[in-house]
Amino acid sequence: MVTGEEFERRQAALHASLMGAPQASAPALRRHLRWAVPAVIAIVAVPPVVIYTFFVKPKEVQNAPAPVAAMGMSAPGQKAQPQPQANKGGDLNTAAKHLADKMAKDPSNGEGWLLLARTYGELRQHKEAANAYAKAAALLPPDASLLADWADAYVMTHDRKWNDEARDIVKRALAADPKHLKALSLAGGEAFDRGDYKTAIDYWKRVKAVAPADSMDIKLADSNIAEATARTGGK
Repeated sequence: MVTGEEFERRQAALHASLMGAPQASAPALRRHLRWAVPAVIAIVAVPPVVIYTFFVKPKEVQNAPAPVAAMGMSAPGQKAQPQPQANKGGDLNTAAKHLADKMAKDPSNGEGWLLLARTYGELRQHKEAANAYAKAAALLPPDASLLADWADAYVMTHDRKWNDEARDIVKRALAADPKHLKALSLAGGEAFDRGDYKTAIDYWKRVKAVAPADSMDIKLADSNIAEATARTGGK
C-alpha cells in the first residue's frame, strides 16, 4: 500500500520529470500539489445545494476560515487569495501549460494526466480538469479519489447540475471504495438534488460512520441530514 507521503513524493517526482525541473525542487512542488485537489463536500444547510471547497489540511480544518461558496470565488468579506506558485520559476498557469504540452507528446501517461487534472483543479479550470481526469481514468486502474475528483469537476462544468454521466462516475468511485468520504458526500448531494432525501440521508450517515470524530465532515453531514430530514417533514 502506498502511503500519502510516498504518493506525494511520486507525484512531485513525476511533475519534476514532466516539467524538466530539477529533482531538488520536489519538496516545494509537494507543498503545492499536496492539497491541489479540493476536499469538496456538498452542503445543503442553505438550499439550493452548494458545493463548498476547503483548501486546508485535516489538522487545520477546525480553525479554517469560512468556506468558499463557489469554487474559485472568495467568501463574503474575504479578499481573493493570491494565485498559488508552482515553483520559483512561475505560477501554476505556466506549469499547467508546460505540462499540457508534455502530455500532448505522451498521451498514454495516465499519471501525467492525473497530475495535469489536479493542477487544473487548483486553478479552478473545471472543464480542463474534467477532461484530464477522464483521460487519466481511462488509463489507470479504478481509483476512488480520481473518480470522485472527476465527478466533482464534471458537475462544476455543468453549472453544478447532475446528469447520468456524473452519477455513473460517482457510482464507479463507490464501487472502488464504498467508504470513500468524498464519493459518499457527492452521492448524498446528488440524491438531495433530485429530491431523494431518504437516500441522501443514508449516504450522509455513511459519511459519519467513516469520517474522523469531531471533523468538519461530521459537522457538515449533520447539517445535511438535518436539512434533508426537514424536507421529508421530519419523518
